[in-house]
Amino acid sequence: MTVTLALDQRDTGGLRRGACPSIATPMQTGDGLLVRLRPAAPALTADDLLALAGLARTHGNGLIEITARGNLQLRGLTEASVPHLAAGLAAAGIVLQTGVAIEVPPFAGVDPSEITDAAPLAKALRQAISKTAFTLAPKLAVVVDGGGMFCLADMIADLRLDAVPAERGVAWRLSVGGDRQSARPVALLPKDGVLDGAMTVIAALAAIGPAARGRDLDVALLAKVLGAAPMQVASSHPSTHPLGVHRIGSETVLGLAPAYGQMQADRLAALVAGLSACGAAEFRLAPHRTLLVRGLSDETLAAARACADRNGFWNTENAPGRTISICAGAAGCASASFDTRIAADALVAEAGVLLDGSIDMHVSGCPKGCAHPIPAAVTLCGTAAGVGLILDGRASDAPSAIIAADDLKPAIHRLGSILRARRAEGETARNLLDRTPPAALLSAYQGQS
Repeated sequence: MTVTLALDQRDTGGLRRGACPSIATPMQTGDGLLVRLRPAAPALTADDLLALAGLARTHGNGLIEITARGNLQLRGLTEASVPHLAAGLAAAGIVLQTGVAIEVPPFAGVDPSEITDAAPLAKALRQAISKTAFTLAPKLAVVVDGGGMFCLADMIADLRLDAVPAERGVAWRLSVGGDRQSARPVALLPKDGVLDGAMTVIAALAAIGPAARGRDLDVALLAKVLGAAPMQVASSHPSTHPLGVHRIGSETVLGLAPAYGQMQADRLAALVAGLSACGAAEFRLAPHRTLLVRGLSDETLAAARACADRNGFWNTENAPGRTISICAGAAGCASASFDTRIAADALVAEAGVLLDGSIDMHVSGCPKGCAHPIPAAVTLCGTAAGVGLILDGRASDAPSAIIAADDLKPAIHRLGSILRARRAEGETARNLLDRTPPAALLSAYQGQS
């Protein structure tokens, strides 16, 4: 079915971005070319990760990142080295996913608590899209969520398909332009009608144009086309953060994250070798820049966590830096004007009051804001004049205050001090920021208080 739907005129800036970097279209950054890898297999072996570490070291600058959506990024490549990377991946048997990004929970088909396995529907949808001649937005994102411990409730997508229990098995809630709670509901579709319904939405996006995103759709008209009754917004059902120790059925799973999502290839190789000695059998990339490790026993868990600690990987659910997004910074990118890693460590040490998980923080070496393109409650951004402070905005927004990079650590200390003094017992960082006058924060940042 081909449907043309009117453009909804609401703001869509948060979902409009350029093409995704890939082997075919690497992205130029301040430290060379960047390639994003989406492995097709749901799990990677130790040999896969060791091969990736070796390729990153040989053909890039050795810096590897896990993205917020659970993909891998290799940095510091050149036009000459990208073809060698592609050949190395093929030789290692690492097949990459191409086309529209369709995400499923990392334990789809494995987690006994899930409503249904999302992988078959995701595969069918991917195949259906590949058979069309549609030109879709380069960063179009689709989530097919069957539920479970690591469900994708908080992942933003242009098109969401969320499984819900039904009298005759499973139905699928179709919504557009957001996470499970914020996406606009369209229809509740039966199992045998969900693929056609999803393709109707894909066709509508293609009909609007090659930059169309989920928030551009006229939901009322789309629901009418699908013959759907009005739906309520989904109730909140947050997923479990992947960091830390989890029980999935009868097995123990350890969720790890390289500090701030970044790791050197040598550290990854050392981690994999150490975890393999502890019995690790497979590794699954997951949202929130994490890596889920299977095959550990209760007896080897402590040794595995010690190995993670030695190699700079967080392994506890309350790791304070997990809500901070940073780019490579001046240590790895010529576009950055200061060391983002040092700044993030200073936030952890001096402004822990902001790190309870109720807000996002962003430390960006330049206004491009690569690590966190959407607004954050607090952003520190490098500029030609120094490091700017941006409240509830993007790195590309005009800073409210700017200080010299050398003065950043004392400024973070002052911010932490004023917020600790104002915070009520049990108060969240979000509420604390909401009731603190911006002028007080800017004054503290600039050392005027």
